[in-house]
Amino acid sequence: MLLVEADGKSLLARHGIRVPAAALVRQAEGFCPEGPGPWVVKAQVPVGGRGKAGGIAFCRDAEAVTEALRRLLGGTLRGHPVTMCLVEQAVAGAEEHYLSLLVDPVSYGVRIAWTRAGGIEVEKAGEIASRLAPPEEGAILVAAEELLAEAPPRDRVALREATVSLVRALLRDGLLLAEVNPLFLGPDGAVAGDAKVVLDLNLAETRADLRDLVLARPDAYPDAVRKLEEGFDYVEIDPEGEVGLVTTGAGLSMVVVDEMQAAGLKPLNFCDLRTGQLRGDPARLVRVLGWIAERPQVRVVLVNIFAGITDLGEFGRLLSDALDRTGLRLPVVARLVGNGAAAGRAELERRHPAVAVVDSLPEALTRIAALRAS
Repeated sequence: MLLVEADGKSLLARHGIRVPAAALVRQAEGFCPEGPGPWVVKAQVPVGGRGKAGGIAFCRDAEAVTEALRRLLGGTLRGHPVTMCLVEQAVAGAEEHYLSLLVDPVSYGVRIAWTRAGGIEVEKAGEIASRLAPPEEGAILVAAEELLAEAPPRDRVALREATVSLVRALLRDGLLLAEVNPLFLGPDGAVAGDAKVVLDLNLAETRADLRDLVLARPDAYPDAVRKLEEGFDYVEIDPEGEVGLVTTGAGLSMVVVDEMQAAGLKPLNFCDLRTGQLRGDPARLVRVLGWIAERPQVRVVLVNIFAGITDLGEFGRLLSDALDRTGLRLPVVARLVGNGAAAGRAELERRHPAVAVVDSLPEALTRIAALRAS
């Protein structure tokens, strides 16, 4: 999961990466930036491309900071609500570099990349030099030394120090990506102007400090918080999605999302319900249906369950119970395939005859398209 910049920088800073003086702000009124300006105001949303989307403002005085906060807070950026902004002192008189470490699972290694052309136009600077190393601190540092041999001699000490800190952050906090762009190099060394940090959420389930970092920001990481607190996956993939999904199995759920998008439908979410963990309690289904119902643009719900060990007869009863509890007013299309499918279908037809029970995914998509248009 991608962290907001403030959290990414906090992780990197505890391993030695220097960051500008900054404050995390949730309301414009009453805030006054400390220290000398200018300042940079940055919307804190877990998405890239904030600068090009208008989510970053350079402010020469405190009045401009207030105006930027008023413009950004309470709005949305690339589909994410802006509930907080980072206000930090601008770094002046420094060169911009790019430095990153990326876990490369295909090669079972870590790729380190560096270039002198940092900033939002780094992609246009040409091919970024990189090296691949085994996922061990010593090996990564050796690869980094080879890479940084191309850097100007005056920059090498600061780049080496930043690389050592970045390697430690990646390996000790189990990061999947640690990217600093721009990495400012000035008379006092290296400073992280921005940080893109991708955390392994599976590790956060076992590390109390990382878990607490995620849980502290439910507004920034709602999907991750749901996974940590609920024990299953529910990820909103399109805030404007019109079809809520109640599905199980990560791979099968991804297929459903792909097929829907290919048919011109807009799924709201990915869902791996993990039906094997329901066992007589509809609470999980109640929560999923509740999250879907919170989105006013959703027009229909698709329930697609392919069961092996799961008894779909029991699932039909639990789904019926959940529909009773939530009082869901959205139309529902249900496809139940596998163990006990006939019993599950009979249960839904008896208790909720308005649910359209179908046999195939193409039929389900046809029904959804018709309901969406009605």
